Amino acid sequence: YFLELRMKGKYRDLVSLIEFGDEAYVITPFTSDYESVLLSIALIGDWTEFMNFPEQGTVIARAIDQAVGLFRAFDFVDATGNVMVIFSDGMDAEVLQDGRSTLDVLREARRVGIPVYFIRAGRPDAPQGIVPDSVWETAVARTGGRFYTAADEATIVRAIHEIDRQAAGRIEVR
Repeated sequence: YFLELRMKGKYRDLVSLIEFGDEAYVITPFTSDYESVLLSIALIGDWTEFMNFPEQGTVIARAIDQAVGLFRAFDFVDATGNVMVIFSDGMDAEVLQDGRSTLDVLREARRVGIPVYFIRAGRPDAPQGIVPDSVWETAVARTGGRFYTAADEATIVRAIHEIDRQAAGRIEVR
């Protein structure tokens, strides 16, 4: 839904898709081929495909680290309008990535100026992962982004619309 919303906008965003579990896999590097990204998202959402994924744990730090690495690899760190959007249940299985904590990895996103928006989907009464929501909220806010606890579809849709408004693209000429 988020990608479809961006497709309807006046800007042709470059997007990438990283699927993460116990590892983080770049499914689609930066592209404007939205149909390819939509197909990849559909495959991720398919239960059979999910069960074929090597490890179903969640290590959010690896996904954030991969994303920051993509911005660097494509030399987009200094581009305007950068944003990272994470959709997860927040049940982080591990908090270290190469000896760095999840919060250290978020500090790196902040250092390079990439605001992180994190939508934690799931039941409000579900047990939180190793990193509590309050810690995520503070760390994500420091990047210039926002943390959302979304227990239902309506809350997710509201969060997506808010992110879409806040992540409005603009062209800056130097």
